[in-house]
Amino acid sequence: MTQPAHSLPDMAWSEGPLLGFDFETTGVDPRRDLPVQVALVRWQPRGPIRRTVLLVDPGCDIPAAAEAIHGISTRRAHREGCPLEEAAGVVHAVLTKARAEKVPLVAMNASFDVTIAVTLFRRFGYRPIEWDALVDPLVIDREKDPYRSGKRRLEALCRTYGVVLTAPHDAANDADAAVAVVRTMAVRYPEIAGFEIGELTRLEARWHRAWAFEYDAWCRSNARPGLAPGDFSWPERVAPDPHLAA
Repeated sequence: MTQPAHSLPDMAWSEGPLLGFDFETTGVDPRRDLPVQVALVRWQPRGPIRRTVLLVDPGCDIPAAAEAIHGISTRRAHREGCPLEEAAGVVHAVLTKARAEKVPLVAMNASFDVTIAVTLFRRFGYRPIEWDALVDPLVIDREKDPYRSGKRRLEALCRTYGVVLTAPHDAANDADAAVAVVRTMAVRYPEIAGFEIGELTRLEARWHRAWAFEYDAWCRSNARPGLAPGDFSWPERVAPDPHLAA
């Protein structure tokens, strides 16, 4: 197991400000589907929690299967939601400010939300963001407790780490819960808190890739579909270049 290369800092990253980040979307493909709700929740050790929560009009119909999960209908999104470009601008501004202030970003299953964000930023011409201070409770949980049986969705992680999730699939509640889970993880696994945030982010990419290869091999050996090529990368799910496939 990789250990921190330095002693525990005076204040670990988990004890300082954190920005929880979550999208609810029209579907499960982050390279094609669009947000219908976004939450950016800034937790601070002292002072009020600051929440930016937007209902978003994706400019298309929301499939019934997606509505059944998050409860946001096409009619409501069209009537109450802000335009997609406006949402992209707000997200980009908040994330850019957080990075400038060295506030780590927390996202459950971060490769989904990051890929949604990257796709939006490209679509509307915003400058790329460096994802170099990112904490993903899913990736950490898989690394630290690999043999635990059962699901590893946010609801399951909340039960495992003693966090109350009041309304699953509401972006603000999910972002709140992801931050709470990560802070609990940092206490349960103090070596996680001991990493410098950039080092931890680099390790998460390695941990995710190792898990992806192992899981893909298991699926294929059991006659199940393996992972898509883009699912091996973290934090952005990078689609393979079709020109390299030949």
